[in-house]
Amino acid sequence: MANPAPHRTLRGGTALAAVAVIAAAIGSAGGDASTAAATAAGRVPHATRSSAPLVVPGPPIPRAAVRQECRLQLPPRLPSRTRVVPTLMYHLVGVARPSAPAITRALTVDPADFDRQMSWLRRHGYRTVSQRQLFAALMCGRRLPRKPIMLTFDDGYRNVLTNAVPVLTRLHMRATAYVISARISGSDRSFLTWRQLHTLERAGVEIGSHTVSHASLPSLSDDDALAELAGARRALERRLGHRVPWLAYPYGAYDARIVELARRAGYLLGVTTQPGAQQSAHQPLALSRLRILDSTGVRGLAAMLAAAA
Repeated sequence: MANPAPHRTLRGGTALAAVAVIAAAIGSAGGDASTAAATAAGRVPHATRSSAPLVVPGPPIPRAAVRQECRLQLPPRLPSRTRVVPTLMYHLVGVARPSAPAITRALTVDPADFDRQMSWLRRHGYRTVSQRQLFAALMCGRRLPRKPIMLTFDDGYRNVLTNAVPVLTRLHMRATAYVISARISGSDRSFLTWRQLHTLERAGVEIGSHTVSHASLPSLSDDDALAELAGARRALERRLGHRVPWLAYPYGAYDARIVELARRAGYLLGVTTQPGAQQSAHQPLALSRLRILDSTGVRGLAAMLAAAA
């Protein structure tokens, strides 16, 4: 479930470096994807290139031994395989004001609790996977690490960057942030800016769509629902410079009609608020999640994962 109203509450490199990058991004808007161009192009310092040992190539690998790439598209006929991948759903990571609405307080996980939960996951052998890894596992049968888990954050709150990312960076964990495109770089400073989305991506957090305005999609006409789905994806892809085929339904509200519209809009995976950990390749746009609240704590998280195993 996503928060129905805006709120005012408020991996790699070392954690110290990550915090420095984050600090440089907070409070500024705009930006573009050019900051990652050198890394993406694979350029390395001259000294590193010249000191590399000479490698004599071995015999060519038989063509049959080369594994086919798992293309980022849904096949006409969906596979029947399933994978157990608990997907945790967070919203805000911060300290809620006592005067905040009850729903806001319930969706706000204290930073110390979040740190303890992530540390517990790491100690108990859970390994975070990306949306791309889950897609490849479901559609192409690719292997996942033992005890895979996905971390997701709904709505695009700025405190995910300030309070959650330093913990994720220290523990070498990945996550996905589903953002509402109309709220990016808006007047409400509770939400992320475009520049901060680039910072999130450099820290190992994928960006997904939470539609344009966070409207309940089943209540809209086909044209309006498609505009919410496709419009957000277009805006994110234009500003981030790459595909954004990951979706979270506002309020977790969806039905068969909305799933089909999401597919038409180009999404490959869609997460709901339906509880569970078994993800089905036959329903890639209706994946389950486990909701984390302010009252969950480490004990609640452990119980939730034990029940889902």
